[in-house]
Amino acid sequence: MKLKQLILVLFISALTKIYGQTYAASNFTLISLINPEIGVNFYNDKYSSCWGWYQASLNKEYAIACSKSGTYWVDVTNPVTPTISAFAAGTSSNGVWRETKTYQNYCYVACDDNSSSGFQIFDMSTLPTSITPVYQGNSYFKRGHTLWVDGNKLYVAGITYSTGATSSMNVYSIATPSAPVLLRQLKQDYNFINYVHDMYVRNDTVYASCGNQGMYIFKFNTGTNTFTQLGSLTTYSSSGYNHSSCLTPNGQTLVFTDEVPSGLPFKTANVTNLSNIQVLATANQFPQGTPHNVFVVNNQYVFLSSYQDGTQLYDISNPSAPVLAGFFDTFPQGGGNNNIWTGDNYDGQWAMYPYFPSKNLFACDQKNGLFMIKTHLFQNPNTPTVSFATQGTVCAGTSVTYTNTSQGASSYTWNLPGGTPSISNATNAAVTYSSAGTKTVILIASNGTLTSSSTATISVKLVQATTSSTNASCSTCSDGIASTSPSGGTAPYSYTWAPSGGNTATAGSLTPGCYTVTITDAIACSASKTVCVGFATGIGAMENKIPLFIYPNPAHDEVTIEVQDLFTCSMFNSLGELIFSSGQQQSKISINLSKFPKGIYIVEAETKNGVLRKKLITR
Repeated sequence: MKLKQLILVLFISALTKIYGQTYAASNFTLISLINPEIGVNFYNDKYSSCWGWYQASLNKEYAIACSKSGTYWVDVTNPVTPTISAFAAGTSSNGVWRETKTYQNYCYVACDDNSSSGFQIFDMSTLPTSITPVYQGNSYFKRGHTLWVDGNKLYVAGITYSTGATSSMNVYSIATPSAPVLLRQLKQDYNFINYVHDMYVRNDTVYASCGNQGMYIFKFNTGTNTFTQLGSLTTYSSSGYNHSSCLTPNGQTLVFTDEVPSGLPFKTANVTNLSNIQVLATANQFPQGTPHNVFVVNNQYVFLSSYQDGTQLYDISNPSAPVLAGFFDTFPQGGGNNNIWTGDNYDGQWAMYPYFPSKNLFACDQKNGLFMIKTHLFQNPNTPTVSFATQGTVCAGTSVTYTNTSQGASSYTWNLPGGTPSISNATNAAVTYSSAGTKTVILIASNGTLTSSSTATISVKLVQATTSSTNASCSTCSDGIASTSPSGGTAPYSYTWAPSGGNTATAGSLTPGCYTVTITDAIACSASKTVCVGFATGIGAMENKIPLFIYPNPAHDEVTIEVQDLFTCSMFNSLGELIFSSGQQQSKISINLSKFPKGIYIVEAETKNGVLRKKLITR
């Protein structure tokens, strides 16, 4: 079977599986997915980096994917049905780090593996039917880690020659694209730079990510073919192995990442003064996530390929406060969207390409294949960016405020099911939840023409408790016990008894009376319960023979007390204070409750055989 036929079979097979997997997403849509690579490298991965190319003469878009075995050119002009146009075997058949960039109709591919490697150049003018190899070999270099094209110059970082010698970064002229010419090695001017991992270059200004040495900015002087240092950033919050960067079109904000250790946020920095670079903010969708490669598309949006968390879109209109505008997780096997952090922290999406004229997006996941996705936020740049901040857990009965961090909107609608209010049009919504559970929050933002929405959940906790008591041995004895058992909150719990009883779940050494316990959980949610302690008089046995009736109970304006015997009646408040006494024996008595505050009372009916006692609730 010919290679193209085999690829077509694999493509059809992969496409049939696209609907069998759910990919977590917000403000993104999956268009298509193919997975043409057959083998895996020693990391059990299929793909590494990627790029894209627009063939203006035919109005065609191509996704270029670097794989374990080589490079694929995929026609994504119709993104719903991507088609493999060409494949070229790599200089290493077990590729892990393969990178590519384009200039005019030429494609440059470098590989950074210990096995047999080299540099490749391809002519793409014959697409969509084929590509033409122009050069393959080690005469330029054996290994190169990353590539960047700026004007008619090709920058290559992390070079190893076939002799074993190294160069931190080289710049080549590609005025003749098929035959690059070395212009300068960075080490000729700045040999203290040990290694350049990646670089972003605009108008000969090089933002060089130098790993553990930090970020250095150089100017390549085209007249003298030399480098001049313009600035550096070596100390900053959450620093690590400075990995990659990208600059906003206005030249004011640099977005960059640190790859090692895992779990470091990306950064935004003000680079208007390169001699005094100021980091403005750090951000990460998940604390354990690792943003990898950066792709700025305009002054508002930056895309990040973030390993286990896939593609992320951040609004950096205010670079001091980046806002997550959307995401598409190409790696459901792990990451924050699934809260699975086992395995390799550097699995998942390596890179993407967001620069097609169609504004469709190509993302390359190391294990899962080649994704075509889209977001209306990028395709319709006037769409509001919707986001809001909320607490993860709140207490029932307390007001919580959702802080609106949306941008580009003039009106808002909050849907707050289970809350009071259930709908709000305020900029920042305040809501109270009376019941426990997981509540959904939806914010819809509009600028009068376009709308967008964001959804989150919040956990509401309601502390509840059961109580029990053990009577004291006499009316003046201090050996009664009151206990409570809480539920519904977040452990651990704390306890406060009043007017006495201490600070544990069980209060001992109590005299007869009523005691109130306030239970507070770990997030300050609380509830109060009243427990009444009686005293032993043979009441239990007597109550089985002579019932004490209190009705209605709960009562409002008046209550009736009735016993099938003559009795005198007394009533005590929750502090054990006597507030009513009948004095005269009778078998039924009505009590006017209007002069008493609403609450819990103890009613005592004393007969010739002993004392009956029951709780009364007034409302």
